[in-house]
Amino acid sequence: MLAIIYIAALFAAMMNASSSVVQRIATKKPDPKRLFSQRFVYEIFKSRLFLLGLLLQLLAAISQAVALKNGSLIVVEPLLTSDLIFLLLIIHFKLKISIKPRDWVAALAVIVGLAGLFLAFQPRGGHLSYQAQPWIILASIVAPLVVILALIIRKLKSANLRALLAGMAAAMAFAMNAALVKLSFNLYAAHGLASLLASWPVYAFIVSGIISLYLMVNAFGSGPLAISQPVMEVSEPAIAATIGIMIFGDSFDSSLAAIAAGLSFVVILITGIILLGSSPRIQQAGEQGI
Repeated sequence: MLAIIYIAALFAAMMNASSSVVQRIATKKPDPKRLFSQRFVYEIFKSRLFLLGLLLQLLAAISQAVALKNGSLIVVEPLLTSDLIFLLLIIHFKLKISIKPRDWVAALAVIVGLAGLFLAFQPRGGHLSYQAQPWIILASIVAPLVVILALIIRKLKSANLRALLAGMAAAMAFAMNAALVKLSFNLYAAHGLASLLASWPVYAFIVSGIISLYLMVNAFGSGPLAISQPVMEVSEPAIAATIGIMIFGDSFDSSLAAIAAGLSFVVILITGIILLGSSPRIQQAGEQGI
């Protein structure tokens, strides 16, 4: 069983890194004036390369589901973050860029930081809420934030900063999407297809999925993948955990020891992201299209 978890999670990480690189190449050279426009997204979806990336992403999602079915989030999520290692390997072999020890340490810091957060806080599931009101309140908070970020991103000259903020915007949408997927699947399991089609979660999930995809495309087109990717991976579980606490009544270890350990791992996480973002090799890869 443990072998299945590790193999499925690592395969998902490899497919996720590959899909991200393919989709990043499809978005071409970052240009802030092209971002968050219908023309930009239309051009990307016409690309066979981008569609190949979506196929690889689907394979990653299936493998991730297999891993999560057989293992806990505490084990699986850090393994999924290992796609940063695969990303550095792709940059090294595809672009012939020599990845320095500092870059490997930065990627490992992100993985260790996320794993440590899960271990420190020990998140536990609560109850599912099918009431629309808390979701409407949440959407009314997230939507303006995403719009504000999009407006800011279009005015920024720094590709690194664009990639960071676009990754955060995409992470917000993906976190909500993940929660709605959970809600929809549990509704289907409990009451069947007819009840699912007659309720709001499945339609909210479809809308959220489209928005998530739109924001992901713009995140890939904003700047270096090695910046947007870790930001999305770190922000999404953090936002999803917050949604779980607010709506599903999820709980976590709130002792002083857990909080102190958690803050330490947050520092490690942020350090890893800063090191990746300021790496000359990552900047060079961004200038060459990855």
